[in-house]
Amino acid sequence: MQVRQDGPEPRMGAVLVVGGGIAGQRAALDLAEAGIKVYLVESSSSLGGKVAQIGMMFPTHDCVLCRGSSDHGHGCSRPTISPAFLDHSKHPNIDIMTMTEVSGVSGSAGSFTVSLSRQPRYVDPTKCTSCGACEKVCPVELPSEFQLGLATQKAIHKTAPRSAPDAYIVNKGDYCLNCNKCVEVCAPGAIDLQEQERVQEVEVGAIILAPGFQLYDPALSEEFGHGRYTNVLTGLELERLLSRTGPTFGSPKRPSDGSAPKRVAWLQCIGSRDQNHNYCSSICCMFATKEAILMKQREPDVQRRVFMMDDRAFNKE
Repeated sequence: MQVRQDGPEPRMGAVLVVGGGIAGQRAALDLAEAGIKVYLVESSSSLGGKVAQIGMMFPTHDCVLCRGSSDHGHGCSRPTISPAFLDHSKHPNIDIMTMTEVSGVSGSAGSFTVSLSRQPRYVDPTKCTSCGACEKVCPVELPSEFQLGLATQKAIHKTAPRSAPDAYIVNKGDYCLNCNKCVEVCAPGAIDLQEQERVQEVEVGAIILAPGFQLYDPALSEEFGHGRYTNVLTGLELERLLSRTGPTFGSPKRPSDGSAPKRVAWLQCIGSRDQNHNYCSSICCMFATKEAILMKQREPDVQRRVFMMDDRAFNKE
């Protein structure tokens, strides 16, 4: 594979933000609004991180990806993630670099030279119109990462219904057949299946790390049956089933038979507050509470039980 080398871009007053989740986006927007040049680096193909996979925000139950929120009787009226996702992704002071990882840093505070490894997405975001013609002709289907394997996607696809950059990506790996069908139907000529990895250097004065978090691997707690019993789900998998952008369009269905659940149990504190993780994640109680409320809204007759050590409703007064 050929690797193209791009020279350093001199921006001594610039800031590198590593991580394109909600924390990284917030940092990038605050800096950009203050007139500072920002390089926003994200290793995946679009911004949003784990928050982009969450359907509703608690306690207002606003759609995470919707343009804004109303009061809903909670005294809360503020935009959700979409302004950061879409509108501000075009901020003149922000360079979004998806499919990019930091491969090296040299220098000192006030003057860093950062090497960035930029993986090919095989679709030019500046040309892609998101028409979907390429996806329709693609013959390959694979498990959807955004839907946590609960649905499938084509080898060329959009990461999420509303993604930034708002463009398709090709998952080549072992999936793409190089049949060129997507290339043939792409009117703006945005697809280049021969695109190569390239290395770019930028000069910045400061670096902000917002790498996000990793979900607990349920296989480490095999006694609870995830992976053995079809209807045992993680919290985020249930979130996708409750989301309007999920594989069941917000109508929760049992993976085993596609029927509506009649009884749902939430098991708390798995992966924390044990001998290996002697701390509380500080989010699970409110996360389960929100999902239980949404489940009742979707299925009024459902029975809900939350099993916990104790309720820790952080930051809710």
